[in-house]
Amino acid sequence: MRVRQTIETMERQLHRRLTITELAEMAGVSAAHLTRLFREAIGTSPGAYLHRLRMARARLLLERTTLTVAEVMAQVGVADRSHFARDFQRAHGLSPSMLRDQQRLTVARSESP
Repeated sequence: MRVRQTIETMERQLHRRLTITELAEMAGVSAAHLTRLFREAIGTSPGAYLHRLRMARARLLLERTTLTVAEVMAQVGVADRSHFARDFQRAHGLSPSMLRDQQRLTVARSESP
């Protein structure tokens, strides 16, 4: 239950800088206990889960909206562009701009006769 509540909080407040301590306080447990609960339920730490959630949402926004990379970063709570680009590439195998270029080519091909 606490893990689910924490995940829902992460999803609702993805645009904010969330700390594990803050999430644990919201869940009514210590940071160590929340980490233990996450590892047991999901197999990863709350921080790693939050990071994956941010990168997944960033990809979705880049694929489905016309938001700039800076706007996407703000939506997913990431402030440093170089860290975002590096982390996005690690998560998805291509940079945010490469993903956008790939999307444009796909759309152009589907619109041509």
